[in-house]
Amino acid sequence: MGSKKIIIIFSGYNDRAVISFIRTLEKNTIKYVVIAKGNEDFILSTRYKNRVAIVRVAQALTLVLLKEYIARIKDEFGVGRFFIAPSTEALNRFLLKFRSAIEKIGVTVPLVKESTYISVSDKKVFGVKCKNNNILTPKEYLSFSDVPLPFVAKPKEYVSLSGEIFTPFLIFNKEQKFKFSERCCLDDFYFQEYIDGKSIYLLYYFHKNGEVIKFSQENLMQQAGGGSMLAAVSSSYHETEESSKYESIFKAMGFHGLVMVEVRVTNRGDYMIEANPRFWGPSQLFVDSGINLFESFLFDYGFMPTPPGRPAPIYAKYFWFNGIESPNKNIEPPVFHEGCDEGLRKDPKSWIRYDVFNRPDTAEVLKREGDK
Repeated sequence: MGSKKIIIIFSGYNDRAVISFIRTLEKNTIKYVVIAKGNEDFILSTRYKNRVAIVRVAQALTLVLLKEYIARIKDEFGVGRFFIAPSTEALNRFLLKFRSAIEKIGVTVPLVKESTYISVSDKKVFGVKCKNNNILTPKEYLSFSDVPLPFVAKPKEYVSLSGEIFTPFLIFNKEQKFKFSERCCLDDFYFQEYIDGKSIYLLYYFHKNGEVIKFSQENLMQQAGGGSMLAAVSSSYHETEESSKYESIFKAMGFHGLVMVEVRVTNRGDYMIEANPRFWGPSQLFVDSGINLFESFLFDYGFMPTPPGRPAPIYAKYFWFNGIESPNKNIEPPVFHEGCDEGLRKDPKSWIRYDVFNRPDTAEVLKREGDK
């Protein structure tokens, strides 16, 4: 059996990040296979459909199923070592939970230890850590009945007491507050003031040797309710003293890998909103800007013989037109953040040339999604 590793990508979730990662692999001629979510997976409408080794029938991932997938890929490709791309939160949590058993079948899990990962990903824990390191966090309210509007209800932990997984709820009026209280167990959440202002993503790759590669983006347009980013541009925020504070925190934790920190910049100061130690949707922006954090990640795990260069970033724009009505034909209009230009506000389609899927390898995806 061959000793070379092959990268396994689970597609069908976080599609924009997945396609940006695949483009990076193709550019560097790195061997990979895809496990598609099902017959409707976007990957089957791309140039990379021939890379699909398995089309999943069951959506829930179990250790038994993963072992079956690995065995099939081993037989077909003649490799004995595997590397799973950490593309989504759910996948990462699964890999960490069963890490020991997964590593025994020859799979590299490219993540920090579980306790470190959770201390970044769980919003409550990371917020406390930031507050203790002189980083502003939104004001917290102890009483749900007295919390002023608008506010944000954030899950204390990834999995609630009832076993459900929630994202934060942005609550702007009494009706939304009532519906939230009817839908959710209040003990699963904590409540913070809603922070408006300039929206920034700080993006990092922390090498195992402690070196950090960094980039940042200014978000201009977002799905309603705190959903996915729809438009963004390159930023220099990663060069600020605020960025240095986060770098110190992650290094003190012994963190390595990819991580994004969302920040809101206001006239009262810069507030940490949340952190995500995984792939994130607008990854094509850092790829196009020439600060390809995926390449640093791939070098760290032996897929590239030399580290990527560190050129000055190119100013770039990012757009996801189909997300304006995705995933469920959103009724609410998108949110335009501070700093968004009037051209984008008046005619979002004017940015279609920057669309993540408006490229030869994924043109069919753009057309297919637009026709729905």
